[in-house]
Amino acid sequence: MSRSTAIQHILPHYFIKPADVQISTLGEGIINDTFLAKSPEKCLVLQKINSQVFPDPELLIRNLQVVSKHLQAQVKQRKQRWEDVLLIPTVDGNGFVRDEETNLWRALSYIDNSVSVTKVQTTLQATQTGWALGRFHTKLATLPVQNFANPLPGFHVLSSYLENYDQLNKPVSSSKKVQLCTAITDKYRVAALSLERAANSGKIDKAIIHGDPKIGNILFDRKTGRAVSIIDLDTIGPGYFQHDIGDCLRSICNRSGEENSDDSVTFDMELCRATLEGYFQEAKRLFTATDLEFIYDGILAITFELGLRFFTDYLQGNIYFKCNDPEANLQKALIQFTLFLNVSKKESQIRSLIAKSSM
Repeated sequence: MSRSTAIQHILPHYFIKPADVQISTLGEGIINDTFLAKSPEKCLVLQKINSQVFPDPELLIRNLQVVSKHLQAQVKQRKQRWEDVLLIPTVDGNGFVRDEETNLWRALSYIDNSVSVTKVQTTLQATQTGWALGRFHTKLATLPVQNFANPLPGFHVLSSYLENYDQLNKPVSSSKKVQLCTAITDKYRVAALSLERAANSGKIDKAIIHGDPKIGNILFDRKTGRAVSIIDLDTIGPGYFQHDIGDCLRSICNRSGEENSDDSVTFDMELCRATLEGYFQEAKRLFTATDLEFIYDGILAITFELGLRFFTDYLQGNIYFKCNDPEANLQKALIQFTLFLNVSKKESQIRSLIAKSSM
């Protein structure tokens, strides 16, 4: 079935007059296929869930239903414009639709007059991204962790990614990039597991996290430049705040972005300060002294993890992260590993910023 045919099959489940609906591709997601469906009556975001990535797509729907119900029940605050992404039911009240090839489709609310960026452009964006994540964590903080299923078994479990990497049949390569990624993985794997060791020993507790709070998943108001929403909610589930904060900082503090030359990669301390200050404006009360201690370890863990995941996917033939260039995931891996090394050099400075921002 072609993409256009599949969408036409889905539209009657969400629109009374599907013939009036205009469809366009939305965003640059590398996992799901995402479209904007616009009619005179409403605008929706339609997504076909990638079942190769998410083995139980209906689990995502159940998680989103819990989140949507919780968010809709909260009293709206008026500090600044904020719109939660919500799961939109079909005209029959169902949470999803399956097309003729059994692919699962769902609809989400559309956040109008907003933009996204792939890398930080201003200090305000850094502050607002931190603020948005802190707001998100605070709004979901009262949800019981046991109410959520894990959408991706093994997600953010670095030891599992390392085990998968170790089991690969890795031929000897003459590529300097491959050799460098291999050397970094082997040398720093123990250090990168510090957060996981803390979690396994019970030093930090699980909470409901976003799972992928990079700057590209924050929407900004077109006029004010302030954050208005956080999107891409498929990875919501049980996890650790330190992973989310680390991922947020990882994506913001590398000014050169995640797809450029690794020669320009550095962890920007001013952007780190701005992001942390924005985050703790909203979420300070969620943290104990011990929780704060392991935020740095979260930055290390998530940066190493993503480098390893890109590298592993490259070695497996690029089966998880969609890319047009077969070398793209290798380059992305090297960028993350280079960032990891820079974070390691700045440990004392980063820990100092965490302490000051959370006071």
